[in-house]
Amino acid sequence: RVSAIPGIEVEFYTISHINVTERKLQELDMAYLSLHDPLTGLANRGEAIARLEAALEHPPAFGVHIGIIFCDVDHFKTINDTLGHAAGDAVLSTLAKRIRQGVRQGDTVGRMGGDEILVVLPGLRSLDDATRIAEEIRCRAAEPIHHAGEAIEATLSIGATIASPGESAGMVMARADEAMYQAKQARRNMVVRI
Repeated sequence: RVSAIPGIEVEFYTISHINVTERKLQELDMAYLSLHDPLTGLANRGEAIARLEAALEHPPAFGVHIGIIFCDVDHFKTINDTLGHAAGDAVLSTLAKRIRQGVRQGDTVGRMGGDEILVVLPGLRSLDDATRIAEEIRCRAAEPIHHAGEAIEATLSIGATIASPGESAGMVMARADEAMYQAKQARRNMVVRI
């Protein structure tokens, strides 16, 4: 308190302003990246599995199922080796977008690593529903991808299944992966359901 005039007191305050906008944006970016794949924007492996586990922990009502689709890009190594990693990245980003467009709101699409993508489909009536969504994804994915003046043909081998009551995430993912492997061994660019 300072008094310039006898009998009158004046209070002074110092206000310090620190802009934390940039730091908050960095924190939000870090939080996003901890759950999402930076290339595709899909849920990352850990987040996709966590969402599948959460869905399996809360079993749906009788007659309602959790579908799982496992996708793998056909000949992805060849795309990377012949056209370069930038083309491979463009293929993965484009396919991720097409897969998201082929699923419903509330479904989870996650990049498991490399060119493998997991789709979790809660609230299905049957394996036929999972197969129909998988076929929609397969058809969308098969459209040419344009990158650096090239039309890249990239297709998906897809495995589809539904979770059985009490089944673990690992068990149901292994079954979907086995179905996808069968699609790759057959003729690729197809859906195999188990």
